[in-house]
Amino acid sequence: MGLIFKDADKKPIDTKVARTRAILLSLPFVFMGLFALVLLLHDGLHGGLDRQHAMGLLSAAIVCGGLIALIFGVSAKKQALQASALKIDDEKPWLGRKDWANGRLATSARKAILLLWIFVAFWCAASAFISLAVVPPQLQAGNHTTLIVLIFPVIGLAIIIFVLNTTLAWRKFNRSIFQMAAFPAVAGGTLVGEIQVQTRLRPLLGLHLRLSCVRRTTTVASNHRRTREKILWQDEKWLRGDLPQTGSNATRIPIFFKLPADLPDSSVSPGDGIHWKLEAYAKLRGPDFQAAFDVPVFKLPETPVPSDDPTLPYQMSLDEVRQKIRSLVQVRDLADGGREFVFPAARNPGFASGATVVCLIWTAIIAFLLWKHAPLPFLFVLSAINLLMAVFVFDLWFRRSRVTVNSKGVAVQSAWLAFKKEQQFRTGEISSVATGVGATVGHAAYHDLKIQTRAGKEFVLAKNLDNKPEADWLVRQMIAALKPSSEKPAG
Repeated sequence: MGLIFKDADKKPIDTKVARTRAILLSLPFVFMGLFALVLLLHDGLHGGLDRQHAMGLLSAAIVCGGLIALIFGVSAKKQALQASALKIDDEKPWLGRKDWANGRLATSARKAILLLWIFVAFWCAASAFISLAVVPPQLQAGNHTTLIVLIFPVIGLAIIIFVLNTTLAWRKFNRSIFQMAAFPAVAGGTLVGEIQVQTRLRPLLGLHLRLSCVRRTTTVASNHRRTREKILWQDEKWLRGDLPQTGSNATRIPIFFKLPADLPDSSVSPGDGIHWKLEAYAKLRGPDFQAAFDVPVFKLPETPVPSDDPTLPYQMSLDEVRQKIRSLVQVRDLADGGREFVFPAARNPGFASGATVVCLIWTAIIAFLLWKHAPLPFLFVLSAINLLMAVFVFDLWFRRSRVTVNSKGVAVQSAWLAFKKEQQFRTGEISSVATGVGATVGHAAYHDLKIQTRAGKEFVLAKNLDNKPEADWLVRQMIAALKPSSEKPAG
């Protein structure tokens, strides 16, 4: 049993070493499983596959998948046993993490880069092998439909370009450090410090800072392991490019975020749980600057008095931010003292384009399976998911909203092409106007503007705003327009 579970009195192995060992041990089974699946697909398309041969190949693929799951399961069990053996101070749980020892946090991009390259290697090897084994014989047989398989190498090429740019940026900025002014950060207080970059930054479009509270959950169904991240809260800031310099080859990026008091503490374990992520991004000539830090945030008996915001001298004005993000949202003053907010369709073309590509790929896969006479229940489930994706994409491209706010209440008109829907809320019915996290892509959140009524119901005024400062500003403008004329400031 010593090969599977380490004795408690021995020195615990490093988590990175354990993960690397599990990956290396599983590689032979990955390739054998892929080879069995390719043979199954190749022989099946040629019609020369009998039932016994097919069951043998399918069994081999399933066994390989089971062995891979077993290897990673044993590795996870080792780490769980070691974590349970650690003695963590209940009063200072943040001391249980080595990288939180002194309040100097190193960028956490290295593990992500390694995982990206492993994913790229598997994707490219599998797609190239399948393409070479399937496409040429089928083209010789006059079956041109199989050219759809070539979409996977094209996707692989796009992924390689993305990962290569990310790797170049990491090599240039991998020594970035976040020095916290107070350790740990206190829930209900502030996160204060500075990111120390060992090179001179000259951002072309300013510097984007983002702090997110993320709940990470891993589920295991059969042999499939899936990790999901849900953004519970997020805030953003944009700073100008004239950041403080410390010599010719170093830059200091000031950090200041107000923290909500009603969110969970950071998880000491780097796996499942609550993670507070600080991210910084700037577009540069050459590789773009990117840095990410896992920040300790905990509730303490006493909340420190908030300090002055060191980012104020460098913050962009809202007009500058809206110009940088090319906001298409329009705000107009009305004759009755109210305001009109216009949210045009297709105002997030990048997000909508990405969602459209995913939907088209999914549709192509369903068409291929339909052509191959896949089982109807399986096709029905995939088609239902595809329909939901298509509705979401349609909403991104064609939904437009017009919100009119004055002292009498709020009128909302949502439209999709010729179809329109109108709602009205009297001022006395409205409990609050606020932002909420809507759709998410990775750690990027899109924000919805919502009305909460006194009856406890919630209605969406506008969806998928891609900038938190702008969304907060729109909420403040709506709340101001709701006030009676006598309470509004003159001018």
